[in-house]
Amino acid sequence: LASGPNGDLTPVEAFKTVGDSIFNGFGTILLILLLAGLLIVMSVNAYGGSLTLISMLDSFKSVKPTKKLRIAALLVMGISVWGIAQFVGEARFNTFYGNALVFLAYLFTPWTAVNLVDYFFVRKGVYVIGEIFKKDGIYGRWGWRGNTAYLIGFATMIPFFVTTPYVGPIAKSLGSVDYSLFVGLPVSAIAYLILARGLDLKKEAAMAAAEGNLTKH
Repeated sequence: LASGPNGDLTPVEAFKTVGDSIFNGFGTILLILLLAGLLIVMSVNAYGGSLTLISMLDSFKSVKPTKKLRIAALLVMGISVWGIAQFVGEARFNTFYGNALVFLAYLFTPWTAVNLVDYFFVRKGVYVIGEIFKKDGIYGRWGWRGNTAYLIGFATMIPFFVTTPYVGPIAKSLGSVDYSLFVGLPVSAIAYLILARGLDLKKEAAMAAAEGNLTKH
């Protein structure tokens, strides 16, 4: 409604119109408050994103999160976002953003299944905390069981994808309804349960007890 009868107002103009409809001048106050909130959220997102990039780098090569590295990560993020924005353009942004959120959901679906199954059904909250930070520890740098279950679950989701650039063949036959979530979650979970049978959980429990982090259920 605030965008006008013809939808001809920009978001900023729309917010100002709504504010001024409450009392004259409140629109400006509202915009200032929104700007302050936006800057805070953007700062937190940028900081969190830079730490994520550093963590990803650390998975391949051990690094220290120095001030220079954090600044470099922020610059990489800024340049990447600017480049994507220039490529996508304002007219296609909503479609691009919607697809980006959908793809993130696709990526996180099998990841969520593996983590939940591992915590609640496989290891049941018993972890050797010190070993998590050792690249040559019992967990290793990469867990092949979890990664394999992830890839299996993600692969089974692809035929059910429904996005602007791609609609899976099974999704098309089902009226372009996205059921990938309901496929990826159970498939990844079951795959990980099967693969996790080879884990030496008694050894891990003994190490966790020695470390003092054994949780009884």
